[in-house]
Amino acid sequence: MSDTPRARALAKELRAARNAAGLTARELARLLGWSEAKVSRIETARRGILVQNVEAMLDVLEMKGEDRERLLKMARDIREPAWWELGRGLPEQLTALIDAEQRATRINHVALNMIPGLLQTRAYTRQIMESGGLPPDELEDHVSIRQVRQGILTKRDPVALNSFIDETALLRPVGGPRVMAEQLRQVVAASEESNVTIRVLPLELGAHAALSGTFVIYEFIKSRPVAYLEGRSSGAFIDAPEDVDLFWDALKHLETQASDSVASREILDKYVKRYESEA
Repeated sequence: MSDTPRARALAKELRAARNAAGLTARELARLLGWSEAKVSRIETARRGILVQNVEAMLDVLEMKGEDRERLLKMARDIREPAWWELGRGLPEQLTALIDAEQRATRINHVALNMIPGLLQTRAYTRQIMESGGLPPDELEDHVSIRQVRQGILTKRDPVALNSFIDETALLRPVGGPRVMAEQLRQVVAASEESNVTIRVLPLELGAHAALSGTFVIYEFIKSRPVAYLEGRSSGAFIDAPEDVDLFWDALKHLETQASDSVASREILDKYVKRYESEA
């Protein structure tokens, strides 16, 4: 299977492994007895990546231990469709996003206008998607997909989520008081997990480093971090180091600007009580 998010991720890691070994594509091809074009096609995911080819490359690169097993597992998994690829006909943007979530070790999410998708309740998600004009016959399936995506936070080796939420997202009564009370209780519960950090950007802060827009930074085991910007009907991954650094800079500023975890919990509790009293 070629030119899928998982194939491109493996191809990128194989290319990085070759560079780390100090070999050019031509030199690697010579050592393997392959054409340089074959190496190029594998390293750019323009052809199916076979497990035996990956194994041969790793042998020449003398890669051993956990890194070797991880790349071989990635090669084996490419042949097995992931749950989001099984006949759902999902947009490429969404499948790429899910793939990044599945591979990430840490997700840094900066949210301005709504609660991050990985923390949303079904009712909250339904209101967001319905108001966005999603056709009724697609609504429940997309709501369920977002709920399933949240499993990365509770699996055996969970993803770490570092989330900054602007207080305006807490003020917006999506779905009304009852839905918001349930939603914010879920955010509070998530913040009690060791792999989840919730920081609120309070209104009294005024301007802050994320006012130009929501963004997400994904961190991986070996691959370089990537930033993700989501639009109404499309999204964009940014992986050039100098461009991703701009988002890291913003994140560093937010670390000093946001309320700490204790103060953030107090803000969340205040809104929970407010919406409960209105429900």
